[in-house]
Amino acid sequence: MKRLSRCLLLFLSLLPMAAQAADAPAGASSEAEVGFSHDALNQGYANWDSSYLDGAHQFGARHSVYGELRETRRFNLNGREISGGYYHPLSDTWTALLGASISPDHYVLPKDTLLGQVQKAFDGGWDVQAGLRRSLYNTASSNLLVLTGERYWGSFRAAYTLYLSKLQGAGTAPSHMGQLSYYYAERNYFTLGVAKGRQVENLGAGLGVLLTEVTSTSLSGRHWLDANWGVSYEATLEHQGNLYTRKGIRFGLRRAF
Repeated sequence: MKRLSRCLLLFLSLLPMAAQAADAPAGASSEAEVGFSHDALNQGYANWDSSYLDGAHQFGARHSVYGELRETRRFNLNGREISGGYYHPLSDTWTALLGASISPDHYVLPKDTLLGQVQKAFDGGWDVQAGLRRSLYNTASSNLLVLTGERYWGSFRAAYTLYLSKLQGAGTAPSHMGQLSYYYAERNYFTLGVAKGRQVENLGAGLGVLLTEVTSTSLSGRHWLDANWGVSYEATLEHQGNLYTRKGIRFGLRRAF
């Protein structure tokens, strides 16, 4: 049975929850979200489906915790995952993030991951981030270096991220992502993202390593219906080389406390 080591895709699955925790209001607050996703694949591959429950608590500016329970089904294989993280301000301009995840069955998800990241804010709405995530799979381990530069101005945010993934027994695979966000209210926004790069897969003992070119486009966002209830959404189109094309949607219902 194949064990797929989808480094960039699995790392990106944590980013929405982490971003929600980081962008929460400066005062103490808590939020929770329940949602699902569905991805349709061509070339005869089975669809992907997942459901999740996540939560975040903001202690103050740049000081928060978040966690998520997720169950997913990919390529007719089921997987469960528990993940979480902690943001802590180191100074007026430096913020640290520590995160981890564990999968009890780890058929399509890593057994466990560890994530460390630092962020530095500058004048003029600029900031940079550098992070490293280590993931352990059934057949190999991988390291993912993430470097991000972003700027906020007016109602907009623009960001560029470089991903450098290193799978055990294989070379380095770079990927690039650009994002443009528009904030049309204090807590409402939508983001257009475009990514292109290489994805490394460990196919298991005797099968070697597969390197494919991946391109994806996504539109995601969050809209609050009132002070307490909101929705989040995402639509994704991904081309996995010549293997398949994936069209996905995600929808979540969010509650602020």
